[in-house]
Amino acid sequence: MARILQILIALSLLVCGQSAAAHLTPNSEISLRPVSDGYAVSIIVPAAEYTYASGNASDNRASSLDDAVGYLKDRFRATGEDGTPLAIDILDVKFAQVEGPEDLFAEARITQPPGSADSPFTLHWSVVIDRVPDHFALVFMDKDGSRQVQGSLRQVDQSLSIDPKGAPSAGFANAVWLGASHIIGGFDHLLFLLALLISAPLIAQKGRWVGIAPPKRAIWQVAKVATGFTLGHSITLVVAGLANWSLPVAPVEALIALSVVVTATHAIRPIFPGREAWVATGFGLVHGLAFATLATGSTAMPSLNLTTLLGFNIGIELVQLAVLAAALPVLFHAMRDARFGKIRNAAGLFTAVCGSIWLMQRLSGALA
Repeated sequence: MARILQILIALSLLVCGQSAAAHLTPNSEISLRPVSDGYAVSIIVPAAEYTYASGNASDNRASSLDDAVGYLKDRFRATGEDGTPLAIDILDVKFAQVEGPEDLFAEARITQPPGSADSPFTLHWSVVIDRVPDHFALVFMDKDGSRQVQGSLRQVDQSLSIDPKGAPSAGFANAVWLGASHIIGGFDHLLFLLALLISAPLIAQKGRWVGIAPPKRAIWQVAKVATGFTLGHSITLVVAGLANWSLPVAPVEALIALSVVVTATHAIRPIFPGREAWVATGFGLVHGLAFATLATGSTAMPSLNLTTLLGFNIGIELVQLAVLAAALPVLFHAMRDARFGKIRNAAGLFTAVCGSIWLMQRLSGALA
């Protein structure tokens, strides 16, 4: 048994240790604004991530700023519709603290050939994401007084096609994809939900799990948990997004890690038996704050519209439904196995260790 515990803890450290720190840090932003000969580009990169990825200092000495310009030039490119490289000029860089941790701010210009200012082009970006797997850069188009999500750039996909003449529905579709891709990489959100689902159909007695509810009741319990989590995070995502709340990242992420630890412990020994749906709703409100922090971005970003927020939320829900569709048959099949208690305890321990790692890292970030 001790050997199994060691293996589970080691696996948890391997799987969850790196993603915990990366998930905590803010994302980068690339904002495009059409001008007569191309695009004015505003760039925001978290300074701590920049320093880690580049090895360069993050201060405003002339040598440090020159290093930042060189780093951006090496990792920020654009190509036209035919693959021809477009000219990119880095006009200004500085390190500043607007709110929260310090950021690298840069202004750039993408110049397109005469007569092709509205032509599609492709962004190529490897700033930070080439070294930090879970980091990503959100890309926006500021046009006609509104802001549309264009997509995101990640380590696995460092190029993004931009079509200035894209249909209005493209912004909604991009928001759906952004929400889906975020929850796919959000191991903490998924582990929280799966830990609650494991315990939802169980029957508790005298502080122990003693059995499994009849099929209809079990399905109803699982449905209530999934619905509660959806309602919780949808409410705070939309409200916080529309109100443009400026949310501190580290405390919110620490609370999410705590929710993982609590639900994982509950999967091993009942803490709140029969009240899983209410816990899912309550912690869902906290998880929604994290989604809203991502969707609203930094203080440089104005409030997003309802359509974009709904698209983002739909993307999250689609992935959750896919996870449920895949997990529930496995869960109900496993419950018929005589070894289900051991399987549940192993899954709970793995999840608890992951949550504890995240909690320690995120508390250090919150207290920094």
